[in-house]
Amino acid sequence: MRKATRILTVLALALVGTLTAASPASAELSGPHYWMYTDDSNNGGRVDFWSNGDHVKLCDIRADGRTANLRVADASNAFITLYYLKASGNGVCDAAHASDGGSHDLPEGHCIWFQIYLTDNGNFVSGSGDTAQWANDNEFKFNCTP
Repeated sequence: MRKATRILTVLALALVGTLTAASPASAELSGPHYWMYTDDSNNGGRVDFWSNGDHVKLCDIRADGRTANLRVADASNAFITLYYLKASGNGVCDAAHASDGGSHDLPEGHCIWFQIYLTDNGNFVSGSGDTAQWANDNEFKFNCTP
């Protein structure tokens, strides 16, 4: 009886491990992946974009007292601002996903414009800004031309 209980326990743990490995969270970040840093000398901010699921993650990656900021706009539709993200504190991140709904569900097939920059006490840090336009396509990775 103890041997059968042990075997069932091992099988149950193996099943849980298999289900955990195939969890939706790990599958959501598949497909094309883009990234960019702020242009300051320390690269104090980083943005990552996975077009499959419209995952956008902004992180403050330096202990410099500055805040990483991101503007997300639809370049295929007159650069209409969709939303902003802000992350303040070394290792702190802010994120948006299509599953959040509303403007976070980016238009498929459109070129999405990302503007990353730093602020210090609410003031723009000169020389920190950078921009990129990336395609919101779930299968193919390509930069959109400005």
